[in-house]
Amino acid sequence: MDTLEILEHILHSLIHSLKDTALMIPFMFLAYLFIGALERGGNRFLIRAIVGTGKVGPLVGGVLGLAPSCGFSAAASNLYGAGLLTAGTLISVFISTSDEMLAILVSSRVDILTILKILGVKAVSAIIAGFTLDFVIRAYYRKKYADEYKDSDGDSDGEISDEALEACDCGCGDSFCAASGNMLVSAIVRTLRVYVFVLIISFVLNVMLEFFDISSVIRSISDIPVVGSLIAGLIGLIPNCAVSVAITELYVENVIGAPFMLTALMAGAGSGLLILFRANDNFKENLLVCAEVYGFSVILGTIFGLILF
Repeated sequence: MDTLEILEHILHSLIHSLKDTALMIPFMFLAYLFIGALERGGNRFLIRAIVGTGKVGPLVGGVLGLAPSCGFSAAASNLYGAGLLTAGTLISVFISTSDEMLAILVSSRVDILTILKILGVKAVSAIIAGFTLDFVIRAYYRKKYADEYKDSDGDSDGEISDEALEACDCGCGDSFCAASGNMLVSAIVRTLRVYVFVLIISFVLNVMLEFFDISSVIRSISDIPVVGSLIAGLIGLIPNCAVSVAITELYVENVIGAPFMLTALMAGAGSGLLILFRANDNFKENLLVCAEVYGFSVILGTIFGLILF
């Protein structure tokens, strides 16, 4: 194959990628307008709601974590660092958070029932993981510190000061978060930014398909029992929105299966894990949180992916 033929294949891949992804833009823009509206008016409500939950925190965290807000997992990390959330509640928020997943699914016009099933699985997994972790922690401390332990660890009376609320309001590090800027500009910039990620992923896949069947290679790796999920969990832990974009796009394109997709997206907590290391001084505890997110994601993502999809 000479240089001209290679260039022709690359050009064909680029054109094909542009055609495949162009129709995503208006749907993605509308999705980010909706997300921006939630961030603009809903973050403080979500924060106050989760602080006041006490022992049922994992239930509320697993549901509220589904809200497509870039700053909610970061806010949960700040609240955990301040001692206002249990570890189980934090884990439930992390597992239910999907970063850019929902915007990609909506803009790709995925069937609404499929979207609801994915969100439902993530919420149920988050709740299971959160309650399990809180139960284990409470049982451990009851046994080890029977005299000192009081069953109020991590619980809150539901009150949070305005100063603390301001500190936890976003914290995601996204300068285009609608909570702190113009909602329309935020939607435009975030649409273009994520669209570029999608276009690059599509282009790379199409180029590879021009020369060899890379989709079969990726699919074969993702379908390997246990190993595929272990790899997916590690990928999901990377704290970058590009990861959730890539995983969701690969799933939409039928390159990876549901267990791989669910595991990676459950492990992906957006900027939450990064903020955790800034908000909580206990480094070993933060590493343990990462391990817990990884373990629950691999187990529950694999089980639900195999059973329900």
